Amino acid sequence: MKIRNSKTFPSMALVFAASVLSTTAFANNPATGQAASTSGNFIEDIGASQRVDFAGKLRMLSQRVVAAACYADAGIDREDSLAVLNAAAAEFVVIKEALEVGNPDLGIIGPEERARTLAGLERLTNLWTPVGALADRVAAGDGTTADVAKMAELSGPLLEMAKLVVGIISTEYSNPAELLFADAIAIDIAGRQRMLSQRMSKNACLLANGLNTDTARAELQAARDMFDTSLTILRMGEASVGIKAPPTQQIADELDVVIARWATLQPIVDMALEGGTLDEEQLEIMFNGANAMTGEMNTVVGSYSEASKLDL
Repeated sequence: MKIRNSKTFPSMALVFAASVLSTTAFANNPATGQAASTSGNFIEDIGASQRVDFAGKLRMLSQRVVAAACYADAGIDREDSLAVLNAAAAEFVVIKEALEVGNPDLGIIGPEERARTLAGLERLTNLWTPVGALADRVAAGDGTTADVAKMAELSGPLLEMAKLVVGIISTEYSNPAELLFADAIAIDIAGRQRMLSQRMSKNACLLANGLNTDTARAELQAARDMFDTSLTILRMGEASVGIKAPPTQQIADELDVVIARWATLQPIVDMALEGGTLDEEQLEIMFNGANAMTGEMNTVVGSYSEASKLDL
């Protein structure tokens, strides 16, 4: 990916802005009933940025669990892919429950009390249940290729519901006392990169194994384009969509690591989109590289979250 000045691609920024606004209704909501205080230049919250961050991870996990199941079924790094599958399924449940009842270990303090958020989490649970059951079958060695295809089919509605939950939580926790408007956008968009990494990985595997090919190709193209555009905007900043240039050199350096990683994966993604057949080596690179890139973006999200508390 070549970093471009964001002023040279206004049409991309407009598309990006429309995507942001369609998935996250960022609005100030001072009537939160949550205690927060400021001391000097440090914002002390009760888990607002963590709630946005971890809600965003649910989007990623909805795709990662299917990606891992696909690679395991295809025999690609089977031991590692099964480990990733088990970890992703377990983490989805832990985060969802933390958003419902709180989890101090995750920095989420106290139970969720807002009816709209709880309703969204309940709907998410209903969509997760069949996906989780299929994941357990694959992890136990009892799953089939048809189970993986069904997981992929169900992952679409699950992702859409996870996006809605992120939007609700971002809206409800975006106010000057808990989480600044611009910070919430940056955390959400950076967090979405984790999901897009796994969505590309999932669909590259599905295409290579001839599963749900029409949907997989469309999803892969959309994820590839959004990831590339979002990475450029995060690194360079784009005022029209409320994204500032990285507030610290640390974040800039962390994004540069992701840019370098993306440079190794983008040709594989493009080859799959052009109808090429990915071999086992390329699939291994995609599986491991997407997992590494997800971790690198997770580091970026954490740094944005910490910067938000320092009001940078």
